[in-house]
Amino acid sequence: MTLPNLPGLSILDSSATPDALNFRPNTWPPKDDFQVVIDSEGKVISRYSDVRWDFSIWHGSVLKIYFGDGPGNGHKVSKENADLLRLVIAWWIWGPGISLTTRTLVTKFATIKPFFVICSKNNICVSELSNHPKIIKEIALTGKFSRTHVLTYLNDVSFNSNKLGFEILDENGMKAFAEHLKLNESIQTAYIPARIWSYQLLRLKECLNDYLKNAKGFEKLFKYCLLAYECSRSSKKQEDFQQFGEEFDSIKRLKQPVKFNLGGIKDIAIKFGVYHVLEKWVMFTKCNLHTLSNYMNLINLCGSAYIVNFSLMRISECSRLRADCLEVEIDETGSEIHLIKGVTTKTIRDQQARWIVPSLVKNAVDAMNNISELRLLAAKYSSNLKLKKEFLKNPTLQCHCYEPWRIKHLDISTEYITPRTYREVYTTHPKLFDKNTMRITKEDLEIAHRLTANLDPKLYDEGKIWPIAWHQLRRTSAVNMLASGLVSEFSLQYQLKHASLVMSRYYGQNYYKLKAPLNSEARNLYLREMYESIARDFGELQSDNHISPHGDKRKAQILSEITEKDHKQLIESAKKGKISYRETFLGGCANQGAPCPYGGISNISSCMGFDSTSPCDSVIVDKNKLPMINQLKDNLQIQLINTDDGSPLYQSLKAQLESAERAINVIHTVQI
Repeated sequence: MTLPNLPGLSILDSSATPDALNFRPNTWPPKDDFQVVIDSEGKVISRYSDVRWDFSIWHGSVLKIYFGDGPGNGHKVSKENADLLRLVIAWWIWGPGISLTTRTLVTKFATIKPFFVICSKNNICVSELSNHPKIIKEIALTGKFSRTHVLTYLNDVSFNSNKLGFEILDENGMKAFAEHLKLNESIQTAYIPARIWSYQLLRLKECLNDYLKNAKGFEKLFKYCLLAYECSRSSKKQEDFQQFGEEFDSIKRLKQPVKFNLGGIKDIAIKFGVYHVLEKWVMFTKCNLHTLSNYMNLINLCGSAYIVNFSLMRISECSRLRADCLEVEIDETGSEIHLIKGVTTKTIRDQQARWIVPSLVKNAVDAMNNISELRLLAAKYSSNLKLKKEFLKNPTLQCHCYEPWRIKHLDISTEYITPRTYREVYTTHPKLFDKNTMRITKEDLEIAHRLTANLDPKLYDEGKIWPIAWHQLRRTSAVNMLASGLVSEFSLQYQLKHASLVMSRYYGQNYYKLKAPLNSEARNLYLREMYESIARDFGELQSDNHISPHGDKRKAQILSEITEKDHKQLIESAKKGKISYRETFLGGCANQGAPCPYGGISNISSCMGFDSTSPCDSVIVDKNKLPMINQLKDNLQIQLINTDDGSPLYQSLKAQLESAERAINVIHTVQI
């Protein structure tokens, strides 16, 4: 075949230069021994004819593709079809198309591989597929691939068929495939019911706090086990014994290394005062070195989940954070703004993206950095591990397991850990979340359906354990920040309101600037949910539970903008500023002007008015909040008793009490 005009390696993650041996093949198709992936030292990782191409060195964490014509796990493909599949992937790597990330390349591979798998099962070559309408129909109806992009990728192969020497489907084949292809209705990411979301967040916080309270003890336990594992008598180890103190002297008297007695660290854990923590979070029967490593993995998982919950990051972005990821900036208002610094992994790669986070995320970062420091200490003692100086200066927030007692082989060429699914926590760390608490109740299901369209009943039904996932955390957190009243736990409410205040200031209002650019994906997610929230809440105002203290006529005026409009139209109205709504303590506020200086959350005096002032024209009272308003009234009365009646605080409390009483009166009047 004539060699096409190949521009060269077009993978964004790769650092290959034009003089690299794998930058451009000198034949087409490439020869079997052509080097596809080469590491920084020139070692060949994958050759063209290999059954598996390993892109981990490009991606930064484990990422491979399996062609299926040799030993290995995955769907099998005939040799003839696997060679054609290699050719397509090679075209996407070295051809004249747009540059793409390794992750995108693997996604494209996974999308078209089912064609090669099903053709192989039916003993035909994929280039002959257009002559087999029944097999085309089978692939369209049963193929497990992303239907969103499959037509684009097939068209790309057809367009370049003169260079590839074949096409998967010709024009008639494409028409037949498209007729049978059932394009999935866009499925919205599931909203985690507030009760379940709050529970998982509080458990993450509890686990991290337990570690931070006992960090010194775990540091001593880890160092003891590390030094005792080999029971070395080297001068270097002797110096370390003296450095760590007298309590490490007993290592010198060990008759055998700890590695020959894996069940023997219970007494050591008790000695350093951390056995009860291991027992609470990871232990069932045994307490050995693997128990300790498993606990350290748990802290990393909890830290990552905590950051994702509050930052709106993707888990893939969180897994690439560095030790120095947390920054604090003083903005133009004099407020401290906490930011997470990292690398985006979607659409445009940004090496210096920022995500806004509340200050409490510092606990997660501190805990994860502590674990990394201990594991890097283990790497220091290993003669087999030679980590780069650049990495040691600023390591990843989540380090590999460098302990000498680790079970799996460690590939140090990959800096990042490939994150496991969040749902796996039920099996890997069963003590973190109680399955009964994570079961879906009737109330959970109702709110999940209200905030998510097209929930799969096979996964989401009363009595089932909620199938928690990383991508759910992003949307759920955004919704809860914008409607913190969904969350009943008071401390979480406070944090969510504060986080939303900061995010709305910087993601939603262009005139507030920070020194570094904010992540556009997080901003877009927040704004999308903000408009969704406004439209959803504004639509619910039509119910009889929402009343205006100025009567039905005023409520009708507020609702005039939504008459005859569906949800999508309401979102557009929200974007244009024609409708505005946010939750307050008494119910809601439909004010379209400048933000109220009181806010209606921590101070409600301006909502219903006091003394001679009338209720605000934009206030909406929610009858369902009557119990909360009554509780507030009781609390205000108690505070007034203990406050000097001449103080400004007394006047403020008195004004709020009158406002609460007016709201209660309006609710009772309407109910009568």
